[in-house]
Amino acid sequence: MASRFLTPTQPDAPPFMVWNLDLNEDGTTPHEKSFIRLPSVGGAQSCSIRFRLLIGSTASIDATLHTNYPLDGSAYGRTKFHQKKFNFNNQTDLICEFRIKRPGPYQYYVSYKSIDAQADDRSDSIAKTSDVNPMVERIYRGFADKRTPTAYFLVDPQLTLGGQPLALDGVVLQSVSPKWLGKMSSWRRQLAVSSKMGYNMLHFIPMQQRGGSDSPYALYNQLELSDDLFEPGTKAEEKDQKLRETLLEMTHKHKLLGVTDMVWNHTAYNSDWLCDHPEAGFNLENSPHLRSAYELDAALVRFSQDLPNYGFDRMVSSVEDVDRLLEGVDQFVIQPLRLWEFYVIDVDAAIDAVGSAWDAAEAEMLDADRQGLDAVDGDERNEWLRAYIVGDRQHVLSTRFGRTIDAGRTAAVLRVLVGADGDKQAAMERLRALLDLLNLPSYREYDADVKAIRRNLHERVKYERLDGGSWKHGKPVGDEYKIVDPLFTTVETPDGQRHLANNGWIWGGNPLDNFAGPQSKAYLRREVIVWGDCVKLNYGATPADNPWLWEHMRQYTLRMARVFHGFRIDNCHSTPIELAEYLLDEARMVNPDLYVVAELFTGSEDTDRVFVQRLGINSLIREAMQAWDPHEMSRLAHRHGGRPIGSLAVDCLGEPGVFTDDEHGGARISGTVAPLSASLPHAIFFDCTHDNEMPAQKRTMQDALPNAAIVAMTACASGSTRGYDELYPRHLNVVHEHRRYAVPDDPLTVGLGEAKARLNALHSEIAQYQEVHVHHESEYVTVHRVHPVTREGVLMVAHCAFRGATESPWFDSPRLYGTAVTPEFAFRLHAADGDGSDKDDGVLHGLPSRLERLGSPDTQRHTDDRGMFTELRLPAGFGPGSVLVVRTRLVDFKPNLDWKIRTSADDAVSKLPLGALNAALYRCNAEERDTIGNGAYDVPGLGALAYCGLQGWYTHLQHIIPSNDLGHPLCAHLRQGTWALDYIAQRLHSYSELFPELLALAAWFDERWALVKRVPNFMAPRYFALTVHTAYQALVRRALALMPGTVVGGSRFTRQLALTSVQLVGHVGSTGLRPTSDTVCSMSAGLVHFSTHHMRCWGRDVFIALEGLLLATGRYADAREHILAFGSTLKHGLIPNLLDGGRFPRYNARDATWFWLQAVQSYCTMAPDGLALLDASVARRFPNDEFVQWDSDAAFSTSSSVAELVQEIMQRHASGISFREWNAGPALDEHMRDRGFDVNISVDFESTGFVRGGSPWNCGTWMDKMGSSDKAGIRGVPATPRDGADIEIVGLQKSALRWLTHLNELGVFANAGVLKPDGQPISYSDWDQLVQRNFEPYFWVPLDSADDTNYYVNPKMVNRRGIYRDTSGASAEWADYQLRPNISIAMTVAPELFDPDHALCCLHKIGAVLAGPLGMRTLDPSDMRYRSNYDNSNDSEDALVAHGINYHQGPEWLWVAGYYLRAQLRFMRIAVGRRAGKGQDPLVPLRTVYHELHAHMVSLKHCISNSQFAGLPELTNLNGAHCSDSCETQAWSSGCLLMALHEMRQLEDNVHESVA
Repeated sequence: MASRFLTPTQPDAPPFMVWNLDLNEDGTTPHEKSFIRLPSVGGAQSCSIRFRLLIGSTASIDATLHTNYPLDGSAYGRTKFHQKKFNFNNQTDLICEFRIKRPGPYQYYVSYKSIDAQADDRSDSIAKTSDVNPMVERIYRGFADKRTPTAYFLVDPQLTLGGQPLALDGVVLQSVSPKWLGKMSSWRRQLAVSSKMGYNMLHFIPMQQRGGSDSPYALYNQLELSDDLFEPGTKAEEKDQKLRETLLEMTHKHKLLGVTDMVWNHTAYNSDWLCDHPEAGFNLENSPHLRSAYELDAALVRFSQDLPNYGFDRMVSSVEDVDRLLEGVDQFVIQPLRLWEFYVIDVDAAIDAVGSAWDAAEAEMLDADRQGLDAVDGDERNEWLRAYIVGDRQHVLSTRFGRTIDAGRTAAVLRVLVGADGDKQAAMERLRALLDLLNLPSYREYDADVKAIRRNLHERVKYERLDGGSWKHGKPVGDEYKIVDPLFTTVETPDGQRHLANNGWIWGGNPLDNFAGPQSKAYLRREVIVWGDCVKLNYGATPADNPWLWEHMRQYTLRMARVFHGFRIDNCHSTPIELAEYLLDEARMVNPDLYVVAELFTGSEDTDRVFVQRLGINSLIREAMQAWDPHEMSRLAHRHGGRPIGSLAVDCLGEPGVFTDDEHGGARISGTVAPLSASLPHAIFFDCTHDNEMPAQKRTMQDALPNAAIVAMTACASGSTRGYDELYPRHLNVVHEHRRYAVPDDPLTVGLGEAKARLNALHSEIAQYQEVHVHHESEYVTVHRVHPVTREGVLMVAHCAFRGATESPWFDSPRLYGTAVTPEFAFRLHAADGDGSDKDDGVLHGLPSRLERLGSPDTQRHTDDRGMFTELRLPAGFGPGSVLVVRTRLVDFKPNLDWKIRTSADDAVSKLPLGALNAALYRCNAEERDTIGNGAYDVPGLGALAYCGLQGWYTHLQHIIPSNDLGHPLCAHLRQGTWALDYIAQRLHSYSELFPELLALAAWFDERWALVKRVPNFMAPRYFALTVHTAYQALVRRALALMPGTVVGGSRFTRQLALTSVQLVGHVGSTGLRPTSDTVCSMSAGLVHFSTHHMRCWGRDVFIALEGLLLATGRYADAREHILAFGSTLKHGLIPNLLDGGRFPRYNARDATWFWLQAVQSYCTMAPDGLALLDASVARRFPNDEFVQWDSDAAFSTSSSVAELVQEIMQRHASGISFREWNAGPALDEHMRDRGFDVNISVDFESTGFVRGGSPWNCGTWMDKMGSSDKAGIRGVPATPRDGADIEIVGLQKSALRWLTHLNELGVFANAGVLKPDGQPISYSDWDQLVQRNFEPYFWVPLDSADDTNYYVNPKMVNRRGIYRDTSGASAEWADYQLRPNISIAMTVAPELFDPDHALCCLHKIGAVLAGPLGMRTLDPSDMRYRSNYDNSNDSEDALVAHGINYHQGPEWLWVAGYYLRAQLRFMRIAVGRRAGKGQDPLVPLRTVYHELHAHMVSLKHCISNSQFAGLPELTNLNGAHCSDSCETQAWSSGCLLMALHEMRQLEDNVHESVA
């Protein structure tokens, strides 16, 4: 038995949080993260925000973050942006981060340099030697400066009450009217009432001096408090002092914070300062576009006054009366006004002006204008003429006949239209017709506007005169009660009368548009629902537009900000957003933790978000009284806050990380890095606002209690209005109501009383209970709030009392599994006899009521197949207007379970070797069955997992957790039973027989699963995810720690690639590196097709991948094992293509041997004491070229050193290799024809020195697809024989010759060369030079055909020039000239072979022609045999695609992309070095090269992050499309990319130096 793990002490302080935001490739913020809200920071507590970009993304060159968050600690300025460059964090991440210490709204954007893209960058644009190479020139082009749109983040304020933080979700606010509180000197008792009722914040509607209407929202003087709040004769400064004292007492004694309304959008119509500052409003001088609207408005006023003179009764009592009245408006107001004159051109005046211009004959049309006129006819000509003679001036309805024409231009065009012989009269007739035509759209516009005027007047009059709720209902039309309220106020100024537009609102209008601006006709069309007692203020966009007004409102704002803890912005959606930004910025200067709430009527969540982000609105007002039934009520409660109960732990989103603190000299602070989650703006949910109807009006009085209870249980701030708890019968009119609030001896005995007080206290208490379940059933709404860690909860059931509610509708008693229940309270609200609410004693009274205390609910414990549960049954008498509250807790639950799960995982995995990590994390279905007999877990509705290890689960959890997708099939399955838990633990125990170190991890899981199994099933997904996440991250950390390669710790991408080394190197029972089974791990070529038996280990695949997967990751011992194991099977001078554990290796690959040699060279270069490998002794599987069984005495009876194996390979190739495969025939290969089993390889010492081999009947390179379709007639016909000298083999050969020459010169390698077939010796140096001399002549296809004579080129075979041939000497000559990606392999291993100019030209063409989003096309798309999509099941007669014969004839393979990037790196550095030698600075182009290489990898980074197999696929179809026949993770795909990243490290250092 493994020992138990000790749980460390949980720290008291939360970790330092680094909130991470991954930006899009273009630097923009992801749309789903468009609202970013950070938690409040206060005192020593702080957090940071991190912005992360991928290197290679569009925005990653010279990326700089600009933010108006004061990075230097200076004062905040909205337009003062600070710059902070993104720092290189590693090879793929650019990071910009800073500490957050201040609340408020902040902006940011990213600037970067963009390479000036040109059309030939990605096309084969080099046709001759003089053409510019776009690939090279691109890195020397000038950069274009780019920037992203501005984005926002909001930091919550830190509210404190009684020295303790007050969470926004714990706010319990009550709105009060100051004038109903009485004199401020007597507020103490009123405040005590609110405090005793459990409120912790009071919202005061405006307490400034009121205007003529007595509305608190039509302020007469913003800078002085209302007189009626103080004793007569109190001076303004004394009022301010008294307010400060009252607010301090309110805060410290009554524990109430204060919020006040801010009214910025308008002022009272009789504000005396309007006379001195009429420019503060929209008047006819600064807003002449309103003149037409004013003339209509004034005419309506006169009509109202003189109504009897027109034969109309002043009383309007029916729809018929409204219709008749509007007919009068049309006849006596609209028609006489001739408003159409504001729209049209004055035809007669225009003709006179043009006639004069005709006579002057001064203007002529330009030739270009004549051509434009001649080019159009019909309607297009009329439109051209309108633009020519009228122009594009914006026309506003400011003057009659204000639309004019250019007389000179008109005369000139008329001369052209009537011809050289046309006379003036004909021209003027033509002009009249033209003007009538041009006026036609204006008359149509006028008609549409008049139609709107009539409609809006009709609807408004009908509402005001016929609706009982209107203040004009039953009133006569006249000067006091006009037909409609005037849209303008007239004020007397020193310069005479000024007519100012009144404020109002527009139904469905865009709140970001100024409806009094010149672009709007809202006043004319009577779309404004006006507030006749206030004037709309005309701020402009900046203080410079109206300095006095901005300063006046600034002073008003500062006075309130110094006193109150928060603002409610009145009419926020119609307040100019630039003004609100300015004033709130000023307010936060004196009160940084200002709490801002607002009610928005935009009708759009996107528009709401604009206001929230720009203004820093902390809570949006939401209203429960808007719900029309219990279902809608439950929807609102669910909508406005919280996460579902059992939500996947937020802890799963975070992982340990480090924050670099620039404020403290770059100190590195350990913390938790977690992604910023998408969220909605925070809400403050009101049971009833001060401007809404009371429950008794909209529903029933009894519904006040369930409505309040649902609001109190919602996971957001809550609000109410004074009078709601007292059960006022109706909404109080803030203008006409003059009674005051009653001061009861004990507010707990009035109205909702005790019930509401307890609900309010409960709301504050459970602010951290962020998990919520809302359920609606008939007339009941149930809300359950749960703490996410302790799992303590509060459950409330409300029986709503909407009209028509019944006494005992069906209620399905909830079953609370694994939960104990403790009753808290239950109440029911009844109506009482009598109604004293309207008695005239100067005090406000509520409706008579009785609050009944109900008995506790019946709670019974039962057990079923899901375990223990508590059934909750409603108490007797739980009718409409009832609520009950109970406390819940999980039975047998470990309170610190979250902490328990998150600890000790690193200890449990601390001794695991990489082989055990492979078993714990990965293992595909075939590997699992091969090793322990079980397969992959199958999740109903989801299917079998990609891996049996934790990666299989984590592949889904990494998407489930961020979106909290509790409806995912995996979550559903976890709720149904514990099978998944048992599977995870049992397989670890099974693998412990192979890897005893896994017992510790198995024990760790056993402990945690035992605890998790005790939680209710609905919690299973949460704790499963937390446990798997914790173990997974620990395993990953352990794996990375065991791979010391410098590339491994680089970034997310390199870590992901490095983990494929763990993923693809493991133990299976059916095969390994040697015939006898052992725990030595072997590399799979790819999963799932190459996972077990003889198909697992491929010679070429292993050694192509080995450099990246094993050497670059520091797994030198594993690399050595693979080199020695394959070396031991050397036969015929060849390394086997298929190892089969050394049992029955197959030798049908010409290239595997050369990749083995390259791997030996790389090991000697990269591994510590790497050259010692050459002396390692290797037991030989075969004593000679004859086959012997692996368990015979002859097998492994001889041995050689690795150096001897190398020499043997070189000598056998020099001598020539010719043999027939052992066991040739259908048993070995059912598709190959007989001649295909013959293997022949030689060296052309007479001319080139190239290794050559193969035949039309076999395929000895990696492009090894053998035809298998009888229907298509291609069985046994290889698609790509590539016989002759293959370019990549020649490159690998050259690399080996160069290396051996060097080793021999150093005295490390004894042999200086080989014997040729004629017995003559040739040194490696001479052989090397022979290949060097002949490579370009035999492989380069020159751009200019005139140069063909300098090369061995058959012009008839050339398909594309400026490339290197794929082969030389193929039996099918045309095949030599195919463009394939193998060129880049040779460029990488033997760059010295290539003329740099030729190489750069060819690389551009490879990139333009072969590069796909992920991999490289395996054939030039212009080739007649190119077929892009691989389908192995194709059973057609098409010989080019049947049975997937086109495997290497177009599909895009990923591994060669790694070599392409390495080749680019080598030759681009040569190009930069050349220019540096001519005086050009190399650092900027090097940085651009670095960016370009990473840009190619961006799609690869996304691919591996989204792969179910957590790897890179073998290949894709056209343009990166998924190929179902491909391996989902392939060793060489990851390995070659890792090696490219490894080689880019040196360039990265240079880039760092350039940045420094």
